[in-house]
Amino acid sequence: MTLKLMRPAIVAAAMLTMLNAAQAETSFPSRPITLVVPFAAGGPNDVMSRIVSEHMSRKLGQPIIVENVPGAGGTTGSTRVAKSAPDGYTLVSGHVGTHAASVALYPNLRYDPLTDFAPIGLVAETPILVVARRDLVADNMASFVAAAKARGPDLTLAHAGVGSISHISCLLLTAVIGFKPVEVPYRGSALAMTDLIAGRSDFSCALLGDVLPFLGDNNLRFLTVSAPARVPQLPDTPTAKEVALPQFVASSWFAFYLPKGVPDAVRDRFTDALRVALDDDSVRKRLELAGLILPPPEQRGPEPLKRRMIEEIARWQDIVKTAKVQLDQ
Repeated sequence: MTLKLMRPAIVAAAMLTMLNAAQAETSFPSRPITLVVPFAAGGPNDVMSRIVSEHMSRKLGQPIIVENVPGAGGTTGSTRVAKSAPDGYTLVSGHVGTHAASVALYPNLRYDPLTDFAPIGLVAETPILVVARRDLVADNMASFVAAAKARGPDLTLAHAGVGSISHISCLLLTAVIGFKPVEVPYRGSALAMTDLIAGRSDFSCALLGDVLPFLGDNNLRFLTVSAPARVPQLPDTPTAKEVALPQFVASSWFAFYLPKGVPDAVRDRFTDALRVALDDDSVRKRLELAGLILPPPEQRGPEPLKRRMIEEIARWQDIVKTAKVQLDQ
């Protein structure tokens, strides 16, 4: 084809692309949207997703239906969305485990967090608490570290499932302290907390939202929090830096993703709807009551989220390598 004949074809293709983008922007969405939460109902990711998506649906003009697809540390549901049609009608509520630590944890991971998704934006974040059963012979972090070094293999770690935030956070904690406990995985954080209170396990790394229902009942010991400052809900719980564990830097961040290939105009509709939701006072208060912290405006949107993912993928590769853990998806 000559250059003279190619030019009209190029122009026509460009015009068609612009027309498709314009149509997507004006007509989308025309039917309900599915938000896959890759964890069991009732957990922090599920609670956050329902609060935020409820508000986003008003801006988008269509209901967002939450569907729980648990399994393999959240990678089962994430894989499903990565392989779904890029039409904007399916998205996933991922987090640091599914879209950062998974790269190191699962050698046969069936998606690439950086290339198989179109990031919408960061939604919220929460610190990690090290909690122990009330009658454990460790009333502070120093005595817990001493107990762990003396009889580490005898201690039992309750976590919310292999690959979960509580699992990978405690991989970091045990690597920093230098011991290997017996791991007891559960199908969700609520069950792990229940057995910890009942004394059937010794300790856990829990999200702040996981322990809020148990504040004031004197059934748990809160040893430290992986936050730059003490959290208002537990003002007497010292930070990891205060208890001489500055390497224990962990938090759970939550974010929304579409599959790759979704038109930019459609992705932008979601990003805008998320921004409006996070600016709403009622949404903010409900998230804070659930133990979640909203990101400042400069940390929202696709590009800040992608930069965060790149940093976290590299960081968790080092942590998982040190812990010598690899999983099957």
